[in-house]
Amino acid sequence: MYRTILDHLSPYHPQLPSTDDSVGLIAAGEIFVAYEETLPPDQQSPLLPDIRQLLQQCIPSQQAFQASEAQRTIASETVKRLDEQAKTFIRKLHHKLHLELFDTPEAAEQWGFQVKQSTRTILLPQKLPKRLVLLNAYIAKEESRPPEERFTAPDLAEVTRLRDELKTNLAIRRSSRSRRKASYSARAVALKKLYECLRVAGSLIIIKHFDHTITTEMAKWGFEVTKRSAKKKTVGAAPAANGSEGGEER
Repeated sequence: MYRTILDHLSPYHPQLPSTDDSVGLIAAGEIFVAYEETLPPDQQSPLLPDIRQLLQQCIPSQQAFQASEAQRTIASETVKRLDEQAKTFIRKLHHKLHLELFDTPEAAEQWGFQVKQSTRTILLPQKLPKRLVLLNAYIAKEESRPPEERFTAPDLAEVTRLRDELKTNLAIRRSSRSRRKASYSARAVALKKLYECLRVAGSLIIIKHFDHTITTEMAKWGFEVTKRSAKKKTVGAAPAANGSEGGEER
């Protein structure tokens, strides 16, 4: 909503979607342009070219923002799913190495695990980046071993696929987040200018088309015109007979 100083006694006030409501504000701008273009050129708003140009900036940046957000969401959910698969694999591998390397747990470092030397404990990685490092180390170690000595489960090709998909979707998530941020900034600037132009255009409509009077006809330009809420009158205490504000006479 925006407030205008024009026709302040009017029972109506015009409203516009805020810049937070990008879809609504762009729609209001499109309605404004569509109606203005039906008017004779001498009756069109001087701000029509500006608003038309700003829409050409807002719409693509809005579409880019939505597309990058959708791509980021898909990649993020895919990363979560793949990470759960990585956790399952690493827990199974941890159990296998714990049994096979019971006397020499430090050898587990060859497959990417960290080992706490004071307790000779093979540690599980707690964060995704460390799990990815472990997958890289595991793949490198298994590829360096003769095929007959490699772990048969899970299949090395399957672990490699899991690692590669994780890396790919992490990269997509990062790039989508960057594009989302850039498109959000561009959209915010254009939306602010569009909002300001529509506000000024609304005042010109009130002056030029309706003789300084707010009317429901402004809806043709994309403004929502609503009734002002009635203000409650406060009842004050009646003055005392002696002219004081109340209380006992002394």
